[in-house]
Amino acid sequence: MTIMRAVAAFFGSSLLALASTAHAQTTTPSSTADSEAMPADTGSAPDGDIVVTAQRRTEYLRDVPIAITVVNGQSIRETGATQLADITQRAPSLNFTATPGVPNFAIRGVGTNSFDYGIESAVGIAVDDVNITLPRYVPLNSLADVERVEVLRGPQGLLFGKNTTAGLISIATAKPELGAFGSSGRVQAGSRDQVQAQAVVNLPLGMNAAMRISGGYQYQKTSTQLVGPGRLDPVRRYFGSAKLLWEPTDRLSLYAIVDYQNNSGVEAYSTIRKFGGNDPTPIPAAFRPFAPPDFVVLRNTALGVVASPTNNRTAIGSTDVRRDERSLGAQLSASYDAGPLTVTSVTAYRDLNARANNDVDQTPVAFFDTNIAASQSYQLSQELRVSNNGSGFLDYTAGLYFFRQHIDAQILQAGTFGVFPASAALRLSPINGQSNFDYGTKSYAGFAQLTFNLTSSLRLIAGGRYTRDEIDSTTTVTAKPGVCNLVTFLSSGGQRCIGTLASPLVANRDADGFSARAGIEYALAPTANLYATYTRGYKGPAVSSAAGIAFAVDPETVDAYEIGAKLDLADRRVSLNIAGFINDFRDFQAQVFDPTLNGGLGSFRTGNASTLKTRGVEAEAVVRPARGFSLSGGITYLDTEYGDYNVACYFGQTAAQGCSLPGPSFNAAGWPLVGASKWTTSLAANVDQPIGGDLKVFVNADWRYRSRFYYAINDPSTIQEGYSLVNATVGIGDIGDHARVSIFVRNLFDKRYAAAIFPGNFSVGQYVQTLPDNAFRRIGGAFEWRF
Repeated sequence: MTIMRAVAAFFGSSLLALASTAHAQTTTPSSTADSEAMPADTGSAPDGDIVVTAQRRTEYLRDVPIAITVVNGQSIRETGATQLADITQRAPSLNFTATPGVPNFAIRGVGTNSFDYGIESAVGIAVDDVNITLPRYVPLNSLADVERVEVLRGPQGLLFGKNTTAGLISIATAKPELGAFGSSGRVQAGSRDQVQAQAVVNLPLGMNAAMRISGGYQYQKTSTQLVGPGRLDPVRRYFGSAKLLWEPTDRLSLYAIVDYQNNSGVEAYSTIRKFGGNDPTPIPAAFRPFAPPDFVVLRNTALGVVASPTNNRTAIGSTDVRRDERSLGAQLSASYDAGPLTVTSVTAYRDLNARANNDVDQTPVAFFDTNIAASQSYQLSQELRVSNNGSGFLDYTAGLYFFRQHIDAQILQAGTFGVFPASAALRLSPINGQSNFDYGTKSYAGFAQLTFNLTSSLRLIAGGRYTRDEIDSTTTVTAKPGVCNLVTFLSSGGQRCIGTLASPLVANRDADGFSARAGIEYALAPTANLYATYTRGYKGPAVSSAAGIAFAVDPETVDAYEIGAKLDLADRRVSLNIAGFINDFRDFQAQVFDPTLNGGLGSFRTGNASTLKTRGVEAEAVVRPARGFSLSGGITYLDTEYGDYNVACYFGQTAAQGCSLPGPSFNAAGWPLVGASKWTTSLAANVDQPIGGDLKVFVNADWRYRSRFYYAINDPSTIQEGYSLVNATVGIGDIGDHARVSIFVRNLFDKRYAAAIFPGNFSVGQYVQTLPDNAFRRIGGAFEWRF
């Protein structure tokens, strides 16, 4: 289907099938180019208006020439949502892949799914004005104090930090409120022993300062059923934050935040989707008597595991499958109103300590059950920017940015490989022990965006960002007590344990990059705007380390073209936003499987696809027919394809199907992107109506549909068929919202779907999947308070 057909199909459908998300509120505006007055200090917006900070200034959504979906924090919490990934239910162009240990967001079909520690995501995440780039980390483990989430589609690296070539998830948490004491919270309990408790207290400190303290705890059992001797720990999440807002004068504002997160346990684990056939391991069967041919099938079948797309039973042998991470963050924002302009400084620090272990062989055999990944990392950033106040011929935002990140990571992969019984103390590794990565990044940037208000209706936009990236990478391999090199051990008949240790591998990269933006915006009326923009996005270079070898990864760039319309109709009872886009990526940083590594066992590393293209149409709408009732929804049509990009052949692929290149490999040119659905739609309804003088009833429901897509390029065994998810909440509370009681259901129809599908390691034709927690119905209840 062509884009024009998609557009025609859209306009032939009902407005109720269009998309947006619910209302959003904002903080005090710093400036605006709108002819209307902006919201006052209360942070409220006129009825029907949505306020965002997508361009580092407070503006009405309809005035921002960027495709944006806004998700209201309170609205999504009411459905029983507990984590950031749950916002995908109300953002059609946003998807989340829960690959074990490597969570990945994608916007318009593009994300970065890499096991490398130094590869940053094409989808940025910013929390309270600060970009978070720590590896394998999603910065919010709760939606407790989230005010709104803005999903900015298309490259956003010009104004928001670095490396956001696909889009940005910008999260705004609630600020302390001056002069008011208040408390709010939510206690939630649901099936699979889910318990969640969170509370927020706002404390006035005199007339010009306030503190806001929040904290909470989450617990739930894993949704995967374990058979065999292993262990899957339940999920435990702790979080807390303290925020201090001080406005010593009417011109100066100081805002400090400290937060802490602690996550442990396994929400869901991988299971076997399809059994394979012959044993592919290069170790001759005579050398591994404790893991005979077809041991994956035999051991799992003996434990009652039935492979299927809905299989939720896993048989693992490790007693130490784990996920643990602790993160501490601190930031200080200072803003000074100098009259014609405002100067803002944002200083931020965050560290992360993480450790995980996965059973790789998918059996209770200790064949390859040690896959320990540990990391200690931190990031430090400083941004200084200026922006004009009021509105004149020229509106501008400009600044300087410094970023530093350091990552120490260790990976140990080992097992008996069937050579020894599980009780043996000795373990074998594909390499000489533990791989160690020391990875440092420094980035310097200067940026500016200008808006020329040529007339009351016509505006031109121009901006650029220069970035300098400096990367220092050192990879070493160190021997570990009790761990032998597999090849050395077998080739020497068990006489030698460790081969020659390689010298430290040093690989440094420096690069200069340029991001740019140009556009035109025309106001048909005070509440109707058209726009067209061109954006060049840039994502810096990297070093990919795998199996003791370093590989250079080139910078990623994108040329993005977008046209759109933003309309508020029927006295702002209807908001309609439409966008069409074409994104051309070059040297896209992508995960590849290199079968030559690890002595022929292979390993994942990151490389560059030559090109890829995404194009499509998005439409979103909000309808507010009466007070206390709103209906919102969205539809995204997406067409994606790879350019020249050689990847490993999938199981069963023939030469006639393209598997004719060395490796063996095939050229993926013309095939759709991994994880990209042609169609995604969403619909949400909110009802809040009085049922007497003191009480009211509220109903909150949402529905999302994704059409089929691949989890591996052109591999038919990794197709996830289209599916729908429905969540609903009904509750009762007092008119003033001081107390509310509700019941909720997530995944009402108990629809199974996979969050990841990938080939197994030790059985040809075997496929493994992860059925996420949200693939299972959860019913629960909640009590909320606010005073």
